[in-house]
Amino acid sequence: MDEPRFLAVRVGDLVAVRRTPDWWVGQVIHAEGGARCNANSLFQIACIDSGVIRTVNADAVIDILCPRDQQSSGTLEPAHNHSHQAERTGQCDQEGNRHGAVRQRRRF
Repeated sequence: MDEPRFLAVRVGDLVAVRRTPDWWVGQVIHAEGGARCNANSLFQIACIDSGVIRTVNADAVIDILCPRDQQSSGTLEPAHNHSHQAERTGQCDQEGNRHGAVRQRRRF
């Protein structure tokens, strides 16, 4: 007997979800394991049509349409570090922040 397909789902996968009588497609953004084991029991899935994040039971996932490791673009990626945000203005008495505001340094 084959294992249920939802047991192989990982965060980032593009999946088809059954919702009686229709179905929809979304990207898994969070997977929750059970209390006694780490098998998938709940998913948070972002609908690709509306962007709505839905919490669904794991057995509502019909199939994995595109695993995370096979996706070429459109996946959720961590934000990159903006090195220019920490740059100084070069003026000895003023310090700039990333929004361009200037504040005076206190002298003691």
